[in-house]
Amino acid sequence: MLYTIELQVQAYTLALDVVRAQIATPQQVLGSLGESLLTANQDRHEQNLNPDGSQWKPTKNKKRRILYQHGDMLGSFSYQIHGDELVLGFSDQKAKWHHKGTDPYTISPFKARALAFNGMYRKRVQHPGLPARKLIGFPDADRQLVVDVLEDHLTSVLKQVR
Repeated sequence: MLYTIELQVQAYTLALDVVRAQIATPQQVLGSLGESLLTANQDRHEQNLNPDGSQWKPTKNKKRRILYQHGDMLGSFSYQIHGDELVLGFSDQKAKWHHKGTDPYTISPFKARALAFNGMYRKRVQHPGLPARKLIGFPDADRQLVVDVLEDHLTSVLKQVR
């Protein structure tokens, strides 16, 4: 018994060329990855979760001011694409304090002679420090998200070749 199989090499060559082009110019897929990872991290922030899924350590300030007082820190959370590199992070300095925590520190006035709060005046105040509350990581859920986005992207690209 003899079987003959004929391959349409042109279709495979075209598909490989399209995939090569996607690899050579990854900005579109990196944009999709950036949006997906940004959303996943923002969801964790809203739930006060570290990347590993554990709860952030509470602070005495129930309003979590460092995160939400003006919205500038969370508003600075974004991604950028530089060639074939995706960078996800914060541009606000407060994110570092939040992510790594701080040791106790002294707060002194900049312009006035004293600090004023709740009807009290002080020349300086000892802050107890901030507990570390991780803002960014790369847990297994994010790894799977990257795999899913890449699979969806390549599937979409290959469907266009057909």
